[in-house]
Amino acid sequence: MIFVARDQQDGVIVGYIAENLAQKTKLPRRQYGPQQVVLAVSQIRDLAALLDDPTRSIMLLLVLTGLRVGELLALRWGNIDVKARMPRVCETVYEGHFDKPKTKRSVRTIPIGKETAEILGRVRPALADPTALVFATREGLPLDRRNLLRKHVKPAAKKLGLAGVTWHLLRHSYATMLDGVGTPVGTMQSLLGHSAPEITREIYLHAIPEEQRRAVESVERLVFGPKWTQVTELDQSTSGAVN
Repeated sequence: MIFVARDQQDGVIVGYIAENLAQKTKLPRRQYGPQQVVLAVSQIRDLAALLDDPTRSIMLLLVLTGLRVGELLALRWGNIDVKARMPRVCETVYEGHFDKPKTKRSVRTIPIGKETAEILGRVRPALADPTALVFATREGLPLDRRNLLRKHVKPAAKKLGLAGVTWHLLRHSYATMLDGVGTPVGTMQSLLGHSAPEITREIYLHAIPEEQRRAVESVERLVFGPKWTQVTELDQSTSGAVN
């Protein structure tokens, strides 16, 4: 019988393998995907102006609520408290099939502003069936997200020179605008229906160029305030007197 001793630290079989070849393996460098872009406010307005209803209303509601497109297309009139302006998200739809929302936190009630409520008011029938979808075909079936995007949104975006516009991009844009107005991460997490604040913080927040400029200018004002300017002028005059 032959006994082979093993080195428990690095997995090398003593007397059989001289070294662990796996330790010499070099992993490929990490490849970063393209940077996620968001729509500026002016681009959102321009895009909406080129769309007809119901696509226009769907696009605006997505960018004003941060709902996933499946959540919006599954929204029923009975799930909207019109007076309180509080839609409740409790369903999602994909390829015509209804299901529960993505996560437990995705089942949520969100507030909406007056302008957003007016958009819903314009598409609401006089006698709204509580079980009816807010956006539906003539047969009462859910709209096809792919057709809306391919036939309406993308052609309008192309006219504006906007590439990569998707339903999910509108959700990203909403998150970024929330961040731009100083919304706490916890509040954003609740509005977006994320299961963890890390998802909100690491994936959905993208600084808008204007916000970046505002941020650096705010730092400049802290460093180069009025007092700094006065001190600099005083130093220059004193230096000239000494010379």
